[in-house]
Amino acid sequence: MNFSFRTFLIVLSLAFASVSNAQGIGNVQFGSTYEEATARIVETFGHPAHATYDEIVYNNKSFEGFRWNKVTFRFRNGQLCEARFYKDHKSKWMAKTELDSIAKNLSKKHAISLDYEEDGTRFYAGGQSPLGIGRLFTVFVAPRNGHWSDQLRFGPFKFKTNQL
Repeated sequence: MNFSFRTFLIVLSLAFASVSNAQGIGNVQFGSTYEEATARIVETFGHPAHATYDEIVYNNKSFEGFRWNKVTFRFRNGQLCEARFYKDHKSKWMAKTELDSIAKNLSKKHAISLDYEEDGTRFYAGGQSPLGIGRLFTVFVAPRNGHWSDQLRFGPFKFKTNQL
């Protein structure tokens, strides 16, 4: 009886370790198949504005406490490999101010490092890549479509076909 209880605890610990090592966006895991990822993405974000086999696009969606103007999920070889979140601002100063708030919020769930662009603008990298090497995401300020934007990028990750 004692042996089976220990076995149960070991199996339970391994199950939690597997769940905690899975890297993604909520219940959407990078490296998952198009069908699985799409079902989870729709479950999390609702129906997309546009969808193809290579990309799913949303407009004006909330994530991690912020409203994002555009969200894209990209696929390569039928696997989810990248997600990008864009939050537009009227000025670079506004984007830089919100950047720190985004990073602070993400740091509640992930280890984050701070670095600086050549012009002194901060950018952040955090989490652990689902491939085990590198970062899960970066957060930075950049121009986009005539506006300054905060950009949160997950990936792109280069999975071997059906790696996970």
